[in-house]
Amino acid sequence: MTTARPPQSSGIRIDAVRIRHFRSLRNVEVTLADTCLLVGMNNSGKTSFLRALHLALGTDRRLISSDDFFVDDSGQATEILIDVRIVPIGEDGKRANQFPNPWIESDFGGAGLISTDTSDCEFIAFRTRITYDVVKSDFNLERSRLQDWPDLADWEEAPVGSKVARFAQLLSFFIDAQRDVIADLRTPTSFFGRLLSKIEIPDELIMEVEQQLSGLNEEIVDNSEVLAHIRDALSVLNQTVPAFGEGVELTPVSKKLRDLTKGLGVQFSDSNGSSFPLQSHGMGTRSWASLLSFEAYVSWTAKLSADRGLPFHPVLSLEEPEAHLHPNAQRAVHDQLSRGLGQRIISTHSPYIAGQAELGELLHFSKKGTETRVNRLPMDELEPEEIRKIRREVMRSRGELLFARAVVLFEGETEEQALPMFARHHWGRHSFERGASFVGVGGDGNYFPFIRIFEAFQVPWFIFSDGEVDARKAVEAALTKANLQAPHHNVVTIPKNQGIEGYLVTEGYKLELKQAVIKQAGPYHSENHRQAKEQEIAGWTDEELEAHMKGNKTAMAPHWARAIIDSGGERSVPVAIKKLLVAVGELLSENRATADG
Repeated sequence: MTTARPPQSSGIRIDAVRIRHFRSLRNVEVTLADTCLLVGMNNSGKTSFLRALHLALGTDRRLISSDDFFVDDSGQATEILIDVRIVPIGEDGKRANQFPNPWIESDFGGAGLISTDTSDCEFIAFRTRITYDVVKSDFNLERSRLQDWPDLADWEEAPVGSKVARFAQLLSFFIDAQRDVIADLRTPTSFFGRLLSKIEIPDELIMEVEQQLSGLNEEIVDNSEVLAHIRDALSVLNQTVPAFGEGVELTPVSKKLRDLTKGLGVQFSDSNGSSFPLQSHGMGTRSWASLLSFEAYVSWTAKLSADRGLPFHPVLSLEEPEAHLHPNAQRAVHDQLSRGLGQRIISTHSPYIAGQAELGELLHFSKKGTETRVNRLPMDELEPEEIRKIRREVMRSRGELLFARAVVLFEGETEEQALPMFARHHWGRHSFERGASFVGVGGDGNYFPFIRIFEAFQVPWFIFSDGEVDARKAVEAALTKANLQAPHHNVVTIPKNQGIEGYLVTEGYKLELKQAVIKQAGPYHSENHRQAKEQEIAGWTDEELEAHMKGNKTAMAPHWARAIIDSGGERSVPVAIKKLLVAVGELLSENRATADG
């Protein structure tokens, strides 16, 4: 966003949230930074987390319904627990030992909520407990202090203390994907509406402006034949209803300054100087303008707080900032959002936004059965070179892999063209319809960054590797570096130390391969030319055929894949490739069954 970040941070951070039995969040702990990106497939629990955090920080029980209580085979949960820990943050962005004075003098210190852990570091923790009151037919929401922050294993058993009111200087904002600044302009409770309600103008200026508005109305009506005609026609009403007084007045422009905001509009000018109202712009502009109005509201509130010497820490829970924006605009979103005061917890399906994020900001959400899992990269375990490779090889150009249900890795372009074709034939559906991504890593030495991030985020992965010695050693090295055993059950290797071309030749696909070569070698000048080429290719030895295949890898792949598929029957998918597709298909079917169940 264009509003610059205030020169100092708010001095605090919500650094940990624990949730039990809220929707699919059966039992999760999430560590938060100033900016966090929630990534993962649809219905994996991202919005549920944003809602739970907003419930813990806000007070609106109308957001709660019976559907918010976790359900599994044992039945529906009877209570929801949300624990939040707040810690002091120094100017360096790291956790400090003590809360700064403005927070100590606020509700935090005044209510005696500050605790100290075993490292003599201060923190504040509280629990939000939500239950259903059968007698009142309503939901109870209680917020209580936690003196300790126990280990995750038994966090639900932590003793609760006195009741805690909402913190006046810790404000939570939830903005869902359905946003439009046009609607905001007409809604008093929107951020735009709240700002407009704060308009303050001196009384003497109000009187002067309203006199000018009255004269402006008279001038408009007097100079408009239609408006004057309407005024004269309506003046007859005085003869029927004397209570109306001396006459009828038309007001094309509001006479009262307080009413002017009701017709407030926003105009954007293009490079030619032409001005257009927001209604004439697309949803991308209107959606982003809505977020800018939020930033304006937060900046104004921060200014008012600073003027009064009060601390202020806003927490924005935002869904899909990329809505209706083109890719280049999406790439700019992360940088603009990260400038805001407080914390920003953002769910996104945009690989462009995810690709701009710091790796430590990413929180990956996935489902196992009815439960949500939340994972992040163990940044303290990664070397700088490993971080660089993950960012360069995975995030910058392949961020969409974070949203896959399974990923198949291989060396390069040959498999990248052929394997999706075989998958489409074998599964009867495109791979992306099943949530599988096929990705070339750009060489047999580049597997590690992919394995590392997929292991951390628990994204199922497979490798389809050549059987040549160097290729097998590269896979084994990547597995070892990722602390995994080799051989690995998710690695399918072409047998007999062969590459894909040699394997197809020895598997008896020579006829199909030669047909592919003939098709790839066209177009032909004449039928005689074609027949001569066919005779030449028919006489090739196995070595000559394999050599041609290797020398024309990229060009040949779609042709030989199509020729083999068209051969029909059991041979329409080579055995090694079928082994891979069966394994991936079984995992996808298993995941789908548990998710649906």
